[in-house]
Amino acid sequence: MSSSRQIAAELVFRSTLIAFSKSMWDLSNAHEGILPKGPCFIYGNHSNNYDPFILNAFTELGQCTAGVMTKHYLDKGPIAALFKASGIVGTEKRVPEPHLIRKIWKMADEGRRIVIFPEGGRRWDGRPAPWIESTAKLFMRLGIPVYPIQIHGSYVAWPRWATYPRPARIRLSVGAAIDFSDQPSLEVGLERLKAPIAFDENVVDPSISPKRAFRPVAGLSKLLYRDPETGIFGGLEEKGSTTLQQRSGLKKWMVRPDSTLMESVSQEIRLTGDFYHEIKNLPLEAGTSVALLQNKARVTLHSLEGDKKYAGIENVALFHDRIEFSTAANLDLENIRYTGLEKSDTLWILTNTTKIHIVLKYGGSVLAWQDVLSRLIPGLNS
Repeated sequence: MSSSRQIAAELVFRSTLIAFSKSMWDLSNAHEGILPKGPCFIYGNHSNNYDPFILNAFTELGQCTAGVMTKHYLDKGPIAALFKASGIVGTEKRVPEPHLIRKIWKMADEGRRIVIFPEGGRRWDGRPAPWIESTAKLFMRLGIPVYPIQIHGSYVAWPRWATYPRPARIRLSVGAAIDFSDQPSLEVGLERLKAPIAFDENVVDPSISPKRAFRPVAGLSKLLYRDPETGIFGGLEEKGSTTLQQRSGLKKWMVRPDSTLMESVSQEIRLTGDFYHEIKNLPLEAGTSVALLQNKARVTLHSLEGDKKYAGIENVALFHDRIEFSTAANLDLENIRYTGLEKSDTLWILTNTTKIHIVLKYGGSVLAWQDVLSRLIPGLNS
């Protein structure tokens, strides 16, 4: 039975964030207009920050979804309080949390629909990302139905990197529950889980593609963080409302409402996902004496017990073997265990003793930092 706190939080969400989702995008659900009944797991592709609220547009009053969210979003403030009241629990990525399983068990016992996005965050380029395997284990072992949902139009409606949303149509398609009755291995079960949502969100049916957008170029340099010809980080800049260009001005692209790019001379159309993968795989500059990336950032250090050790504005530079801070102690890359991204401006780094948050100031791309660290540190996050 829903508590008064849950109903109150749900009513606030229905009158604000869910209402915004309905007004911003034309939403529909092919699965009889409602999400599957609980207790169950629901998972899907996740590119738009509003995906959880889009899903809850198709729930009955008093039956909103529960779920798991990074603790970063639940630290403080009225929105965090509403999330908690509605049944959202926080998780610390890559840190063992036995109590989290107990909380999820309780949600299932209460008959809740439990939403978990298993790729650990929003897709940057609209394409499938690696799964957090512990989520697959949870899906396979808890013994309740596991439903995949395809959210068509999520990426083109509001890409993670974009500053502004685009009016579009978003279509939900709920698949049949994944069958684990033959008790498959984790590898086989993981493939069954991945298959329904392993599609490229850059490519959508024209009927749901946005026809207009306010400043569609805004934020694109967070995704396309290198010049594909020179390899310079930050070598592409946003001009006006629709133009992405080389800093030299020699080559330009018009960003269209669906985030595809049209080269100004050849008129060639490119997907942002293709453009991103081209620059992601460009060679890195050789030598350990030259900083590959550098930005001004707000740096916060916490012990793994949660105590704040340091916070301040730093000049941060990434070298082949270390991260240098202007006043804090430098960090050797060999001491990094895991990394991840929060929101669209924050990189977190986990060592054996410390969790570090680096929030970029005055531009820059945290995705560039994550991608370069993944290339410099063999087996990072595996």
